[in-house]
Amino acid sequence: MCNLGKIKIAVFLLPLKFEESPDLLLLLRMLSLGQGAWDMIDSQVFKEPKMEAELITKFLPMLMSFVVDDHTFNVDQKLPSEEKGPIPYPSTIPEAFTKFLQENRIACEIGLYYVLHITKQRNKNAFLRLLPALVETFSDLAFSDIFLHLLTGNLTLLGDEFALEEFCTSLFDGFFLTACSRKENVHRHVLRLLLHLHHKVAPAKLESLQKALEPTKQSGEAVKELYNQLTEKLELRKPSPAETTETPSMELTLPTVPPPASR
Repeated sequence: MCNLGKIKIAVFLLPLKFEESPDLLLLLRMLSLGQGAWDMIDSQVFKEPKMEAELITKFLPMLMSFVVDDHTFNVDQKLPSEEKGPIPYPSTIPEAFTKFLQENRIACEIGLYYVLHITKQRNKNAFLRLLPALVETFSDLAFSDIFLHLLTGNLTLLGDEFALEEFCTSLFDGFFLTACSRKENVHRHVLRLLLHLHHKVAPAKLESLQKALEPTKQSGEAVKELYNQLTEKLELRKPSPAETTETPSMELTLPTVPPPASR
């Protein structure tokens, strides 16, 4: 545990390390150039965007602190019971981190790819911790087709977690359903996800999701078709009336025979 303490202390020194890393600075500059390429072409002003210092001095250390928190928790779980400390998994995130995702495109891209990474690693705790920060992001990047395609693909690796009410509430009610009504692509991705994992979701939750995802008159044909496919699959899962009727008892009542009269 002493080493873990040293790691946490080292996080506060990360701004200096980041600034002294030419490789990291080069990668950030290249990412910034790539994200602003179309703006340069449209404006015909070929000038490298200015790198915000706080991206290096504040955002990246915050991101690294999440990694340290996760590693600390995992190491603690592997310790013998007598050496374990009462360390619950962190459930909050700094307000500054959420603000970075909303206002800084480079920070938002890095944050989203970190979320994809932890989801691919089947890290449910880290994923649920960061999920609320994705509701409002720079230019709604968290609800873009590219990100949602990768995210829903990775979520299939967490299939067993869909049986848990807390996980489904955080994922669907706290994230997906906040944008379904205004973004049809989100509606499509959620329906595709449920087509693959509906058998993992608790029946009561699945019923409420089916109602929430019902298409409106303004919905496109793709959404209506996916919803119909989901409805058909759910109908097939319902037991038939013949299976629900009570099976008649096969026990036969034997007539009582009086004992023979004694002589």
